[in-house]
Amino acid sequence: MKLKVTLILITSLLLCLAVSGIVLGEPDVEKTTLTITSDPSGADIIINGKEIGKQTPHTLENLQPGQQLELVLKKPPLFKKSVPKKVTIKPGKNDVFVAIPETWYYYMWLYLPTLLKAAGMTLFLTIIAVFNGIIIGTLTGIARVVHNKILNTIAGIYVDFTRGTPLLVQIFMIHFGTPPIIGHLMGTGNPIPINPFVSALLALSINSGAYVAEIIRAGIQSIDIGQMEAARSLGMTYRQAMRFVILPQALKRVIPPLGNEFIAMLKDSSLVSVIGMEELVRRAQVIVTRTYRPTETWIEVGLIFLLMTIPFTRLVAYLERRLKTSD
Repeated sequence: MKLKVTLILITSLLLCLAVSGIVLGEPDVEKTTLTITSDPSGADIIINGKEIGKQTPHTLENLQPGQQLELVLKKPPLFKKSVPKKVTIKPGKNDVFVAIPETWYYYMWLYLPTLLKAAGMTLFLTIIAVFNGIIIGTLTGIARVVHNKILNTIAGIYVDFTRGTPLLVQIFMIHFGTPPIIGHLMGTGNPIPINPFVSALLALSINSGAYVAEIIRAGIQSIDIGQMEAARSLGMTYRQAMRFVILPQALKRVIPPLGNEFIAMLKDSSLVSVIGMEELVRRAQVIVTRTYRPTETWIEVGLIFLLMTIPFTRLVAYLERRLKTSD
């Protein structure tokens, strides 16, 4: 009798366990969940048009297999795009990852400090190169008008060669062609590399000097010959007449073309990127290879160049007006 009662109790207990879903020897049923992550994180989660008040990363639980969800991830700043994504829930654990792209204006704002820093290097390189070019060009321009055939010939060869060959070729000649020559002169037998900044500065200075030389020569020759004759009749030497009479008058006439030379050199300085010089164009190339967004990058580079050239254009026009009023 006791045995029958015991069997009945055991059977009742097993039936209760079966009904409650806990069967001995079987594992727990895996819950259906959805884990939502994004890059960058902290995006608001919108499901089927309703905000749930959560941000990524977040896990949704107690979902039904086969359920379809319309997800929208929206980054709180206005600089990020909202990304919709349809998800069909499968049994077990579900994961969804969304990369939230930047808008074009946020992308340009994001890389603006880097490009402005590189623009500072471009501007510094141009200022030094044009300054050197003015010194070289002034001496060469004077050498082209003095009565000395040797100086005329040397200056003419320098100007014709520099103006007759592309700046890109000159950069290559200095950066890649000079190291073997230096190594041979030093007796090492191996090329001695040159720093890209030094090569860029030499190439731009030499190129600018040739164009400035023609500007100075044209400015000197535009002064009436009677000015020189009057100065010489007053007892001045040729050098004194050139220094105190001709050059001051020629300076007023060469300022506009010198300003144009600076602007042209500012733009041509982009060519030094081919030798690895870290200026504006080179930095933009690095950014494009990393982000694969060339349109926004090169538009931003063009705008930065425009913002750099406009002030100098206005400054040249102002100086030209002031010099005209002082005549």
